Amino acid sequence: MNNNEDFLYIEDCKNDIYALIKDINDKCTNLEDLYKEYLQEVLKHDTHLMSLDVLFFQIELTYEDIKNYKCLFNEFLSRMYGMYYKLYIKIIHSLKDIKLDNIFGNNIFFKPTPFDDLNKREYNFDETEKIHNTITSIITSITQYISKQKYSIEDDEVYSKTHKGININQLVFEKTHDNEILLQKTKLFNNILENYYEYQKKFVRRMLLKLKVLQFQINSDIEFETTKRESKNNVIVNNYIETTNDEQFQSCILDGLNLTNKNVEDKKNICKKFIESLSRCCI
Repeated sequence: MNNNEDFLYIEDCKNDIYALIKDINDKCTNLEDLYKEYLQEVLKHDTHLMSLDVLFFQIELTYEDIKNYKCLFNEFLSRMYGMYYKLYIKIIHSLKDIKLDNIFGNNIFFKPTPFDDLNKREYNFDETEKIHNTITSIITSITQYISKQKYSIEDDEVYSKTHKGININQLVFEKTHDNEILLQKTKLFNNILENYYEYQKKFVRRMLLKLKVLQFQINSDIEFETTKRESKNNVIVNNYIETTNDEQFQSCILDGLNLTNKNVEDKKNICKKFIESLSRCCI
């Protein structure tokens, strides 16, 4: 994947995660309505007051589950904004000694909302996307400039060789040095971005898997009439597959993650195969 494809994948997973959270919340709301309906009947008989405790706890604990996942995911999105914000500021500082007019067009830079490490808050994802796109535009512009400078340096070298007595070797050295510095800066920025993508994609995939497990558990316990939603990442959020029951599902988890007495490489392969099979089971 290139930079934009990686970010689009993360954004699509974000949308899928919110869709799963909404689906689970809707199911809890349906259960809560059912609980309130039966509660009216139970209140007519003192001896029946405990009869809905299991349903009540089921609803409350599921709400707590989804609340925790939502808080965790919002925290991730906040930290994701912080990652791109800090990289953007780092890029600006690293380019302060370079004449930017020769590299960038007008209005490529902007002043984003400062990221606060100490006080938790939510940041608009549109601004996260804007910072990311600005970073990739900066890297692309620098890369294009480096390519142009290489041709310019080659022309200077040819001119120096074909015109005796005109020594511009030091100019060639200086331009080559400046170009190499820009090249190394660009490699650094790209490596940081790739590291961000790797972590962020891993997190959103795992978050999707956790929410699908929760959705599967709810659907395996209670039959709902649900509609299918197909995401851009070919992830289907639907009612649980009838051929997979709760016992099979639990067995898949317990047996699939048995890593006792395995070496590191075996553990990696087992985890990879397990996640693939579990994803098919949950989808």
